[in-house]
Amino acid sequence: MTEPRTVVLETIDHGQVEVECPDWCIGHGWQVGAGIGRNDIVHKSVTVKAASDTYSYGYVSLLRVWMAWAPFVELVPRVSVEVDVQGDYEAEEIGHLAGALRTAANRMEAVAEHAIQIRGDVV
Repeated sequence: MTEPRTVVLETIDHGQVEVECPDWCIGHGWQVGAGIGRNDIVHKSVTVKAASDTYSYGYVSLLRVWMAWAPFVELVPRVSVEVDVQGDYEAEEIGHLAGALRTAANRMEAVAEHAIQIRGDVV
């Protein structure tokens, strides 16, 4: 078993705050020097993506999903979801697009299952 990772972040309301990062956290470089409060500290996982190649629009992003947990605000990690697809497509493209959306749904469910599994480690 590896040692827990900790990070110290400078906050505008509590000064330096040390937090232990879960193993799925990608780090807090994006929060360093951001003028955050203690309640703004968020652990984030890697972003899982799904996309499709279409005739009408070329490569289109369909979905981004990741786990996030603000340990001073939330009891357990949550799943963040961004769905992107919008447009008018040729009828022939719909089968391919629907398949990509099924892949996106599977990826979203996998991230949610991971979040559910790690809840036992948090609470």
